[in-house]
Amino acid sequence: MSLPISACIITLNEEDNIERCLSSLDFVSEIIVLDSGSHDNTEILAKKKGAKVVLRKFDDYVSQKNHVISLAQFPWILTLDADEEMSAELKEEIQALFRKGEPDEDGFLIPRLTMYMGKWIRHGGWYPNYRVRLFQKSKGKFVGGKVHEAVQLSGKKKKLKSPVLHYSYKNLHDHVNFINKYSELAATEKFGKGKRTGLFLALLEAGYKSFWMFFVRFGFLDGRRGLILAIMGFYYNFLKYIKIFEMNLAEKEKQKRI
Repeated sequence: MSLPISACIITLNEEDNIERCLSSLDFVSEIIVLDSGSHDNTEILAKKKGAKVVLRKFDDYVSQKNHVISLAQFPWILTLDADEEMSAELKEEIQALFRKGEPDEDGFLIPRLTMYMGKWIRHGGWYPNYRVRLFQKSKGKFVGGKVHEAVQLSGKKKKLKSPVLHYSYKNLHDHVNFINKYSELAATEKFGKGKRTGLFLALLEAGYKSFWMFFVRFGFLDGRRGLILAIMGFYYNFLKYIKIFEMNLAEKEKQKRI
């Protein structure tokens, strides 16, 4: 029996992931995919899996995710990214919540377990990475800036034990491209809020992030992959803050010409 849940997903060129994601949602009453202009087979594959596909030009993640939620017909929302899937244990845990009627809670925090270079990563701050994923439509909405959007829930929430499975980057090239994109978004957001920085601070922030991931959050227990992720953490944060520095220089040059 399908549960009174609308699964909501945003996509862009996710043909490599979308079938796996949607196949894991066979227990919900509705699947809505909000696509922002894919040039691959994402839309075709999503429709084959029974999803309702809606097209909308991308503006930002918060707006996209709130819009797809607004299209939902059922009282409970389940949010997934296209490169994620429900674990069998998580499906069973959610189904158990609804066996005696709708839950008393307004939302549920769900851990995320990420696959990186062929191994599940359980340290370095990557796990459990709890986020509100299942919630009553009337009690939650996405908030945030250009990056790090999250569900703001009004009401009672509870943690679930079983994870969403996340298949992250295809390879290091994909990871580096992600870092370049998101560091740009994060830098633009921070610069717009008045953040200023320099080379020394960029190195300090990046070094701290790498140390925190590898030692404080036990990334070393993930072996070589844990070390790679700590280095990538350094790279992301250095790039983010050095881009703010670059924006600051550009602003000063512009002011000189005025």
